[in-house]
Amino acid sequence: MNTALDKRANHIVEYLLYVWQMEDVVRAAEFDSGVIRAMFNGQDGPDLEWMLELAQAMKKEGLQDHGHVAHAMETLTELALLHDLITGPMEDSDYVKIFKDADPLLLELQEKKRSKDQYQHPVEQMLTALYGWLVLRMKKEAVSVETEAAMVAIRKMANTLARGHIRVYEGR
Repeated sequence: MNTALDKRANHIVEYLLYVWQMEDVVRAAEFDSGVIRAMFNGQDGPDLEWMLELAQAMKKEGLQDHGHVAHAMETLTELALLHDLITGPMEDSDYVKIFKDADPLLLELQEKKRSKDQYQHPVEQMLTALYGWLVLRMKKEAVSVETEAAMVAIRKMANTLARGHIRVYEGR
């Protein structure tokens, strides 16, 4: 099993963040399979094969500059539907409370990033916030105390949604 499949099976949000990160790595490597292979010290394996397949899919889908592969967008849509179900008809009171704690923070982050007229689903807002936070941490850039505090609620939302995904879609 490769890293991506392991993440997909155990924490769907981590999987999506991993895919987004690897998309950025593929772009940084300029889709060069030799550069990608060098990242794996020339050793073949399931992670390398997955990364090469990701690069091919990105090229085929015209994602050289930005955007996410179709299977990642389908997974995001799946999570958005789950979110809508458990905040609506199949109300999960625990998740609803966690979401209500995170929602104002997500909206605040979205206002800083985008036009108010451009709708972004709360799950996409959550993923965007988490990815931005992870990128800052990987770059070892300073993260404000306010942002760190906000990320606690957003991570809690992500973890709860991921557990719900396992229950609903994986039957575990």
